[in-house]
Amino acid sequence: MSDEPEPLFGGMPSIPSPEVFERARANNPRWVEVLEEAVSKFAAMPENAGIYADPKSGRAATIQQTWLLLTMFGYETYCLLAGQLRAASTSRITRLLKRSAAEVIDALRSIQAAERQIGVTLAHHDGVTGHCITVTSHDPGRDRFVYHDPWPGRSLLAKENNEAGVDAQPEGQDWSVTAAELERVVFAAFLFPPQWARVQGEDFDLLYDTWRESEFFEFFRLKQLDQRREGSHVTRVLAPQAFQNEMALLVGCRNSGKIVRTALRLNSEWVVNNLGLALDLVKSYVLSFAPLPDRARYSEIADAFRKLRDPRALREVKDADPNESDGMRCVHAFMGSSPEAVVVTDFGVFTAGISADDSGQPPMQYLEFVLS
Repeated sequence: MSDEPEPLFGGMPSIPSPEVFERARANNPRWVEVLEEAVSKFAAMPENAGIYADPKSGRAATIQQTWLLLTMFGYETYCLLAGQLRAASTSRITRLLKRSAAEVIDALRSIQAAERQIGVTLAHHDGVTGHCITVTSHDPGRDRFVYHDPWPGRSLLAKENNEAGVDAQPEGQDWSVTAAELERVVFAAFLFPPQWARVQGEDFDLLYDTWRESEFFEFFRLKQLDQRREGSHVTRVLAPQAFQNEMALLVGCRNSGKIVRTALRLNSEWVVNNLGLALDLVKSYVLSFAPLPDRARYSEIADAFRKLRDPRALREVKDADPNESDGMRCVHAFMGSSPEAVVVTDFGVFTAGISADDSGQPPMQYLEFVLS
């Protein structure tokens, strides 16, 4: 396609009219407006001009601009490219995988089988018009993909709105198409790292029963203090028996036993008076729950806490630049000398900080993991 213009996705096709599109935008919730405003300001910065798409401009985006937009949320997705593009049109995409349309559809099926849902942004093109949708699930019995279409009015994959003969059908508040229809128009799909790992057959889940056999659980002699269930999730509260009034470990799991969220809360006064033990606990917590594919990065954070056992290192940290590394940011946030630190990796989000409020409760230092 060396002589053809690059396909665009989004913008304002002639069906429905631009006026319909603008009326729908006016009804967007406030958070959408705030997000669009922030992205527009970022896209307008001199160093970003022409690189990032401006959502408020009404102009369509390239595949590369769509991928770059997703990176603004802290993740680098895998772009499974089924369409044809020049190399220069994808030069900024660091995770580009060229796949056939059939392979992209099979990847979506694999995610559904592993996760019981999909949640993948997909760009489709009918030869004239391009658009982005979110594929939410796959029904194996009907071999139909359910998707959310942000377009105001009938989906652009409805029969009257596309040139590829796709006949999307309403599915509650969403739409659905057959696998064959989606294969006909798929141009690219953007998979988060855990989704791509599922497609590859990688097992990265941490199960509660497996974690209970860990060195961390045994060494600190954790005892369950409470348990509560909310829908398909259960949260257990644990603590070492000797310090159950000074700390709490929350472990949230799905019904399958997969750990999806953990939090360690420590009484700040206890930390000061038991710094060596507290640092051992913190280091072990980080290593115990760090997602295996991201292990190297979290090992550096754990090591930053371990080094604080040396009084000389502790003095040096106080004068160090908090932004020197992820580990340094987390240490400073945990000590209360800088704002909360958030580390986003492919398979999890790690947070460190100290909380205090006006309720009269003592300050609590905390570490949290949200796992994919």
